[in-house]
Amino acid sequence: MANSTQHTVVIIGTGFGGTMTGLTLAREFKKQNDAHPEQPPKTILMLERGTWWTTPAGTVQDKEVRTYDFLHKDKKQPVQYWSSQNHFKGFIDIVTRCLRRGGNKDGLFDMATLGWKWPLSMFFRSDGVSILRASGVGGGSLVYSNITIRPPDLIFKDPRWPLTWTDDKRHYYYNLARHAIGYGVVSARADTKDNLPYVGETLPPKKVNPGLSNIVTRTARLDPHWHVGQPSPFNSRGTKQIIVNRPPGPDQSNALWIDRARVFQTAVSELTHDFGAVDLAISDVTPENVPLGRTEPPADYPLQTSVNYCERQGRCNVGCLPGARYTLNKQLMTAILGKPDPAKPGENLPADFKNISLEPLAEVDFIQALPDGGYAIHYDQQNLDEYAKNGKGRSSRKTLFADNVIVAAGCLGTNEIMLRSRQKGLPNLSDEVGCGFSTNGDYVAFLERTKERVRLTRGPVTTSFAHFNTNDTGEDLDPNKPKFHTLEDNGVPPALVPLLGVGLPLIRSLAKGRNRWLFLIWAVFWWALKQAWLFFRAPFVNNLKRQEMFKSDDEVAANIMCVVGMGREAAKGQFRLGGFRQTSLRVKRTDNLRFHEDPVYKDIEGSLDKLAEKLRAEDDDTGKFINPFLTNIFRRFKVDSINLTHPLGGCRMAKDVHSGVVDEYGRVFYKAQPGEDHRFYRGLYIADGAIIPTALGVNPTLTISALSLRIADKIVEELND
Repeated sequence: MANSTQHTVVIIGTGFGGTMTGLTLAREFKKQNDAHPEQPPKTILMLERGTWWTTPAGTVQDKEVRTYDFLHKDKKQPVQYWSSQNHFKGFIDIVTRCLRRGGNKDGLFDMATLGWKWPLSMFFRSDGVSILRASGVGGGSLVYSNITIRPPDLIFKDPRWPLTWTDDKRHYYYNLARHAIGYGVVSARADTKDNLPYVGETLPPKKVNPGLSNIVTRTARLDPHWHVGQPSPFNSRGTKQIIVNRPPGPDQSNALWIDRARVFQTAVSELTHDFGAVDLAISDVTPENVPLGRTEPPADYPLQTSVNYCERQGRCNVGCLPGARYTLNKQLMTAILGKPDPAKPGENLPADFKNISLEPLAEVDFIQALPDGGYAIHYDQQNLDEYAKNGKGRSSRKTLFADNVIVAAGCLGTNEIMLRSRQKGLPNLSDEVGCGFSTNGDYVAFLERTKERVRLTRGPVTTSFAHFNTNDTGEDLDPNKPKFHTLEDNGVPPALVPLLGVGLPLIRSLAKGRNRWLFLIWAVFWWALKQAWLFFRAPFVNNLKRQEMFKSDDEVAANIMCVVGMGREAAKGQFRLGGFRQTSLRVKRTDNLRFHEDPVYKDIEGSLDKLAEKLRAEDDDTGKFINPFLTNIFRRFKVDSINLTHPLGGCRMAKDVHSGVVDEYGRVFYKAQPGEDHRFYRGLYIADGAIIPTALGVNPTLTISALSLRIADKIVEELND
């Protein structure tokens, strides 16, 4: 075939699954290539459907914004800037440039509302889920909330989990995952494997990031005076909790907390004992394992000159302008391309590995098993030269060949690729492809008129968590029994605050599947209508009372609390390929319930009702948390949809081909025909959220990383056989 290339491993996707496996294999292959220079080198190619993303603002580590030129000019890579405006212009920039849809293949945000396409979506009910995912080098890390949190062990007691790891192995891989996210995969695989969780006077070798943080104070370097729980296998860093008996005041320690974190933790402390600050993949000024009061940082951690740190701008999900988040593109750039030399302007540091490469703007269609072993990967790629000149490029069909393939395209991407591959190139896949999809109990809700200011736009997007129904055994699937779930505070980027007053019409437009331009026009219309009324009214009444149009975004959102939930949902969804005028994937529950009718949502709503009692204004005894996707007006418009950011399953792990798609090591099952004795497609693996067989009830990043690192170890073992 034309345009063909041979590689030892091709990895589809650059998110947590792709990065954890890819950089592990790159390090292993480097050792093997160096030891046997006489043999053909082992190589890795990563395919990514999106482009590179970076900040347009000068940062502590990159004052001259050299990263963009390094990628664009030196390495000839397609690269985009984060949206940088923190008001309504920022929203327009996100919708027009950063939203992936139609011809805008290099967009960052991909909002998939499964069901009928526009305009039929205006007349037919959607499938009941709207899924926000990322498209870019680094995958979901580009838009996630930076949370590394481990699910309770009750999750793994569900009989659908086929894992055979021991308690010690489970603790090891979760600690390895914390290190791989907090410092870097290469560092985790270096000389620190016997020092997990890492403890040392200096930062570990081969680090890209300076370690996980708990960010709950208004600015960096303030002492939160929190209660620190004892380290445990569940949280090796120790859970940090507010000291709830000290009300905020000028002489009280809690006054130093971010308002949203203080208010949330104080309220949930009356509802559950299992709460605290989330471990964040974000740099703060003080690195992990350095005492908060210490004036001198470690010798290799020049505090004042080299560390990007959180500036509490509240825009984690739309792009961190200070560059403090540990997005995976940082690790991938350092490993594959190198980076600008901070000590020598105009010069670059070399890449860590020569055996791994990455092709952006490459969207995989399907995988084909070859008769003599190995695989052909069929994909469409934009012309990068045209993209560099025009910002767009024509797509051409390409085919490459590999001995081994790791599919890590995210839950939706992986399910779509595997469903198409079963039709076109992998006919012996399990009949269970697409089965076991879970919403992870994702839920978002707003409470207006809180009695205390929470300042929705200030801080990292999430600071704290609270677990509920922790006495859930995990084994009982009875829908009538309370299910484990998590609540977390959630900020809103300042660019979206102007839409808070016009949210329902706007969200309804988005959930109905309008195309990008109609959605933008609809948003501008409602925003302009509100602004026109404010402008008309303000001159007549501003002398009596300061008007909303003169308030900052921080003031507008000061007394609104946003909370997200996740819970032990039933995981009974089933994907299928879409047809004419339908989205490429369709989904439904196998028990004929709508997704929002899963019993876990009643449990989450019950906890939110109790939380609202603690938070709402004293003169409001009826205020409650509202999910804007599930209001009565939405149901009249047939838009009852759960909005997701953590889709799981569909290619779930299981004990055999009759109950799942992969085994616990991500090896893809082969449905043997009479006379065949194959159990697996040799050299074909899946390593991402699609293999998780149940809801986790927490953010899945750490679990996906732990499972992927375990899969990577198995791949290394099998390739060395």
